[in-house]
Amino acid sequence: MSLSHLTAEVVINRPIEEVIAFVDDEANDPLWQSSVLESKKIGSEPPAVGTTYHAKEKFLGRVIEQDWVVTERNSNGSSWKAHSTTGPFPMTTSMTMEEVEGGTKVTRVLDIDVGKFFKIASPVVATIATKEIATDLEVLKALLEGS
Repeated sequence: MSLSHLTAEVVINRPIEEVIAFVDDEANDPLWQSSVLESKKIGSEPPAVGTTYHAKEKFLGRVIEQDWVVTERNSNGSSWKAHSTTGPFPMTTSMTMEEVEGGTKVTRVLDIDVGKFFKIASPVVATIATKEIATDLEVLKALLEGS
């Protein structure tokens, strides 16, 4: 097993409610997540524990499709966790948004088990993925701040 724990954070100069609303809308995922080609929520209910999403993503030059299920979510959506239920390797992701002076601090965590899929290159995969999630948060910041 080759597991990587990746994290990135950014402060966005917008109210927390705006950040949550933007992140909650899966139609926005391809706008700020460079790996996401398509994202679709299964069902019409608001995001909650048990909500499932189907994503088509590009990961290290390969297109993969996987389903994600929300496993934890607080009442206002400022903290949530999800894990993949299909796809080539297990992943868990979480986001936490908290009010800070100057806006909203967003922290993203990704745990990825590349296992046999990228066994030899797992340190390289971790480096690339870490840069990707940090860049994604900077794009989210730019979109929400209008810059």
